[in-house]
Amino acid sequence: MIGKRKVALIAVAAALGAIATVAYAVLPVTSVDPLNVPLGTLVGQTKVDILSIGAFLRALNPEHGTNAIVQHARLVPGQSTGWHTHPGPNIVVFETGSGTLTDEHCHATNFGPGQAFSTGLDVHELVAGPDGADVYTIYLLPGNATVLRTDATAPHCSE
Repeated sequence: MIGKRKVALIAVAAALGAIATVAYAVLPVTSVDPLNVPLGTLVGQTKVDILSIGAFLRALNPEHGTNAIVQHARLVPGQSTGWHTHPGPNIVVFETGSGTLTDEHCHATNFGPGQAFSTGLDVHELVAGPDGADVYTIYLLPGNATVLRTDATAPHCSE
């Protein structure tokens, strides 16, 4: 089983590299110089278990294609994304500021400049820290997806 998991991870990494290359070549870059996009490291400390190989494999299914979308967002201090999900995985990289990601079990993890996390199919919420947050998001969505996100009801543990 471990061997198959490693092969799947290598395949996902290779596919992500190919998608990023194609997305960069196809998507117009109008306001962000590619040399200034921040480098982020996916943080392993998070208890949020929504970075699943299954989500990536579902998004990278050759039968329906894959859409790669890059989004830049500036969140003001305390701004919430609201509880939501995505039809495929996304990677969020913090350029400046900070934020707290909370999963459907109310596990909260703080992130700051140069850090990144991945979300997707499970319910989650991001709240910007006291200085706000400047983030870049890379969505990998199944070709048949019609939305970037879907609003969701807050989990019972957040009440």
